[in-house]
Order: sequence, then structure tokens, then C-alpha cells
Amino acid sequence: MIDFRYHLVSIISVFLALAVGIVLGAGPLQANLGDQLGDQVAALRTEKQALNDKLTVSGKLVDASDEYAAAVQPRVVHGRLTGHRAVVVVMPSADGTMVSNLEAVVPQSGAALTGTVTLSQDWFDPSQAADRATAAHAAATALGLGSTATGDPLLIQVLSYLTVSTSSTSASGATGTQAQRSAALKVLVDANLLDSTTADLAPSDLALVVSGDYAGSDAVVSARSDVVRALVMALAGASRATVVAGGETVVAAGQAVTSNAVQAVREKSETAQLVSTVDHARAGDGPATVVLAIENALDEKVGHYGVSAGATDKVPRVLP
Repeated sequence: MIDFRYHLVSIISVFLALAVGIVLGAGPLQANLGDQLGDQVAALRTEKQALNDKLTVSGKLVDASDEYAAAVQPRVVHGRLTGHRAVVVVMPSADGTMVSNLEAVVPQSGAALTGTVTLSQDWFDPSQAADRATAAHAAATALGLGSTATGDPLLIQVLSYLTVSTSSTSASGATGTQAQRSAALKVLVDANLLDSTTADLAPSDLALVVSGDYAGSDAVVSARSDVVRALVMALAGASRATVVAGGETVVAAGQAVTSNAVQAVREKSETAQLVSTVDHARAGDGPATVVLAIENALDEKVGHYGVSAGATDKVPRVLP
């Protein structure tokens, strides 16, 4: 049995240690620790100020670079796509300013902008599959399109026939008369599947797909990426060149995965080998880079430009 004196000695030892700690903390160690903490706080403040100064300078440099890119853009892209017609296909949640800048660079390059088609979230919503199938059938009928496809594959087929054609500068190779095409487009607009800047959408030989972010579980994002790839492949198969452009991905808080159309194209070889991408189209030199990417694609040189995963070059080569 442990003697009471053992407990007494243990208790006394604890109190002695506590007393020594208090004396040292209030005496010689207090100044030393205080000085160290004060020095560390001062160093952190200095480091923070230096980082803020660097950030300010970097921001000014980026702004200056963007202004320069905007100033020289008309000269860089002038005449590179002359004789072509381009349609802009916008994914849900795409950046509005990026869309406007890409629309503006098309005529600067010498190409004709036939219109902009903006897809709604309903285009990708699994719960809207039945309504999409109904709209796809009605639009195909209005277009006079004979097809064995149904559902989403038919819907993608209709959109590709409405937007692109390898007949280049004219609508002579388009499916359906202009009245039929307008009727089919109206079906899709009325079904809340897309919006169009024009009711009379002439087919183009170039397609510019503007990417938008989407997020969710692995299964949700994977399914969305499959639809994106199917759409892009349909546009690429019916056009002379299709390029997918986007900005940096903003990770969605609380979501397992965030992706976009650029990543969807790059992560599968069957699309990466056929469709070019630009992952920094939101930057000042983005619109010009997209035009150069289209020009290279017309020259049968597929590339993935930028700094994100899957990029093969920073920028396209400038053709003579």
C-alpha cells in the first residue's frame, strides 16, 4: 500500500514546480518571450506589407498587359478568318464579359458572326430528359430531319444542323429551308433549352464553344462531361473547325468536383485529338489566342493552349 507521505511529497512537488514557473515567467523569461513575440509580429507585418506591395504591382502589370493586348488585338487577328462564318455556342454559367469579348473578335478576324446560341441548364438537367426528348422530336420534325436518333442524341443532332455546316460561306448545304430552320429553332427556344440572338440562324463553318463551370458529385460531373463531349463532337464533325474556350475554373464550395467544357474535352483522347481548347480566354490576350487557335485548327493543327491541366502549349503558333 502506498504511504500517505508519498502523496504528500507528490503534491508538494507539483506546487513547487508551479511556483518556480510563475517566478520565472514573471521574471527573467517574461522579457525574453515578450521580445521574441514582438519581433515575430513585427516581421509578419513587414512581410505582409511587402506581399501587398508585390500584389499591387502585379495587378498593375496585368492591367497594362490586358490593355496592350486589347490595343494590338485588331492587328493580330485581322484577316485571319476572312471568308468564314462563325457561331458562338455558350454553355450555362459562362462568363458574360468573356462571351462579349469573343463575339467582338470574330468580325475583327474577318469572319461573319452568324449568331450566339446560349444553352440553358435544362439542356443538361437529368430530370428534364423527357421534356427534352419531346422538344427534340418536335424540332426535328419542323426541320424536316429524318433521323433514327431519339432523346438527347437527336437534340444534339438538331442543334448541330442548325448551327454548323461545312458549306462554308453560304447556307446552301444547310438542312431544311430557312422557314423550317427558324421553326425548329423556335421550338428549342420555347422549350427553354436555349436562347438565340437571332431567329434566322444561318449555319456556320466555324464553331466557338464558350465554356462554363459545373460542379457536383463525381457521377454528376462525369455525366455532364459526357454530354458536353457529345455536343462538341457533333459540332466538330459538321464544321471545318471547332474550338472550346474558357477561363480559369472556380472551385465550387462544398462540391466534390468542379469541371468545365475545356477540361471535359482534354480529359478524353477522342475529343482532345479532334478539338482545340483555350483555357485562358478570359485574359486580355484570350480572344486573339482563340482566333489563332481556330486558324491553326483550319490548318489541321489541333492544340490545347494555356496553363491548366492538359495544355500542350501556352499559345498557338502564328501562321504567316
